[in-house]
Amino acid sequence: MKALPHPTRRGVLVLVAGVLLVVVGAASGFTDVVRAGIFVLVLALLAFLMALVARTGRVDVARHGPAERLSVGDEGQITLDVSARRAGWIPTTLEEPHTFTRHGVARWPLAQVQGARAAYDITARHRGSFTSGPARLVASDPFGLFNTTVEQGRASTWLVRAHTVSLDSPQTVAQGDGDDTVISAHATHAGRPGASIREYVQGDDLRTVHWPATAHRGELMVRQFDPPAQPRIHVVVLGNVPQAGTNESWEWLVSAAASACTELENHNLAVLATVGEREYDNHDDILDALARAGESLPGRLSIEETPTLLFLHTSADHFPPAPHHSPAFAWVGGSSAEHGASELTRLGWDAVAISPYDSVAESLYPAMTGGDLR
Repeated sequence: MKALPHPTRRGVLVLVAGVLLVVVGAASGFTDVVRAGIFVLVLALLAFLMALVARTGRVDVARHGPAERLSVGDEGQITLDVSARRAGWIPTTLEEPHTFTRHGVARWPLAQVQGARAAYDITARHRGSFTSGPARLVASDPFGLFNTTVEQGRASTWLVRAHTVSLDSPQTVAQGDGDDTVISAHATHAGRPGASIREYVQGDDLRTVHWPATAHRGELMVRQFDPPAQPRIHVVVLGNVPQAGTNESWEWLVSAAASACTELENHNLAVLATVGEREYDNHDDILDALARAGESLPGRLSIEETPTLLFLHTSADHFPPAPHHSPAFAWVGGSSAEHGASELTRLGWDAVAISPYDSVAESLYPAMTGGDLR
C-alpha cells in the first residue's frame, strides 16, 4: 500500500520554523526574514518531492516462521526472502513490525538484504494472538524531513496456547490399577456398561466366553463390554481482560481451564467449553479459543444439568447459578475473588478463591480425582 510522504519530527520543526519566519518577518516588515522563511519552506517542498519519488519503490517478501500454534515459552525465528526495487540515491530501510515484543519492529538497511534473506528471533512470552508484518519499505529524503512507506503483502498470525499443567500424580492413581488415574476409573464404572458379542480371539480371557451364543453359533463367542455413555462435562470460562498476559489471576484461570480440558480429553471424556460468546466441543478448537480468552463475554449463559467446571474472573460481573442435580465446581480470581467465591457458594457451586501463586494441579485435584464429575 502506497501512502503520501509524511513529515518526520525534524520535518515538522522545519515547517513550523518556515511559517513563523514568514509571519514574523511580514508583521515586522523585515523582508530578509520573510525570504529566509520562504527558503526554508521551499527546502521542505523539495524534500517532499524527493520522498514522493520514493513511492515508486517496491518490495516482495516471502515470510517463513515457526508453526502457526505455539506454546508459552517457545522460541523461533522468522525469516524474510526479500526482493525489492528502489531509487538508488534515496536511503531506504526494510521494516517488519511484530507484536512479540512491545512496539517491536525489526529493521535492516535495504542494501544489506536486497535479493537475500533477513531474519529475527521471537519468543512466545505469554498466550495470545501475535502478528508479524506486513513488511514495509521506509524511504527518507536526504534531509530527513519526510518519510514515505510502501507496504507489501499481508501480516502473518501466530497463536500461542495457554500453558497446561499435567494433573496426573502418584496420588491420583486408582487402587488396583497401575495405568489409569482415578478419573479414568470413575469414568469406566460410572454407569451400567453395555455388552456386545464377538468371535473369540486368541488371548481373550476365557471367563468372558458367552456360552449360550457359543452353543448357538458352534464357535467360541465372548462378551465385549462397552463403556457407558458419559455426560459431557461443561467447562465455562468467564472474564473480560482486554490484553492477554497482563492479568496474573486471569492467566491462572485460563491455564487451569486448558489443563482441565486436556486432562479430560486424555481420558476420553466429552467436553463442552464456553469461552467468550461461543461454545466448542473439539479439543483443538477449545485450546485455540482459550488462547484468545478475555476478548468478550457471553450475552447470556445457560448451564444445563451437566457436570460443570467454572473459571470466573470477577471482572465478569455476573454469577451464574449452579446446574441442578449435577456437581458444580468453581475457581474465582481477581480483586474481589473472596466475594465472588461466597456468592457462587450461595448459588450452589463448590467455589474457592484462588491467587496466581496457587498450584493449578493442587487446586483442581478435588474435582478432577473425586469422581464427582460423572
